[in-house]
Amino acid sequence: MLHSDLKGVVAAAVTPVTGTYSIDARRLAEHVEILLADGCSFVSTFGTTGEGASLSTTQKAGALDELIALGIDPAKLIPAVMTPALDEAGGMIAAAAKHGCRGVLVLPPFFYNDPSHEGLVGFVGEALNRAGKPDIGVLLYNIPRFTGVPFDAPLVSSLIKAFGTQIVGIKDSTGDEANSISLAQDFPDISVFTGDDRVMPGLVSAGGAGMIGGMPNLFAPELRRVFENPLAPETKPLRDRAAQRIDVIDSSGSLVAIKAVMAARLADPEWARPLPPLQALSPMQADTLLAALAKTGYEPQTQK
Repeated sequence: MLHSDLKGVVAAAVTPVTGTYSIDARRLAEHVEILLADGCSFVSTFGTTGEGASLSTTQKAGALDELIALGIDPAKLIPAVMTPALDEAGGMIAAAAKHGCRGVLVLPPFFYNDPSHEGLVGFVGEALNRAGKPDIGVLLYNIPRFTGVPFDAPLVSSLIKAFGTQIVGIKDSTGDEANSISLAQDFPDISVFTGDDRVMPGLVSAGGAGMIGGMPNLFAPELRRVFENPLAPETKPLRDRAAQRIDVIDSSGSLVAIKAVMAARLADPEWARPLPPLQALSPMQADTLLAALAKTGYEPQTQK
């Protein structure tokens, strides 16, 4: 990989919000510090797990300003760009570039069906233009089950041809190990991440960069150990637990489940609040979730 630092376990951070649904930058900064101390190479803010599509660029750029003011190293941040609007995308890229963030994770524009490769290249190019053509790395965010727009190999090739080494990576959230490995083999000069803990061991062993996902919010130290020894016999119990925990979290609401566990772990109910239209788990649902996680070896002690 040309970008040899761009690897490891990257947490797609959940976003704490206040009772008026503004971003709670203080809680987020504390969480980012913990994630980095727990072994995450970088933290990606305001992505899918961070409810980025429910937040405006103004909100996210303002929170980014606050994070930096609170002492977070911008070189450890990879904010997500989660919008089909060119002005919004350009504004978010500009905010990340202003602070010297390591890169931006760019979702393809959604809503319109079957956009051409030329149109998608044009979207990325115009977003960069509106950001002032900053020298910031672009990671492509491939999550077609939500966007309906895949970053497949031909499109990635077109983007690399258009933007050269500014395309530094891709997050493949298909959950398809063969697809992630194929991307790593086709594009060895960029950092290919998976969004799935279960795919990470095989991908890393095949030359991939690691993972960008939601589960490091809760289990970063274990996932870091798997990254460092992806297929070693001694990490098999960790890999097995990771797979079990994904099933538990996904069946309990995904990001709202992560927020519920965060609230219990920190003895801080504010963490459980999502943005509408999502709803927090009920106390009974949260208890059921914690009991299910306990069966995977998770100890729900508080860390406040």
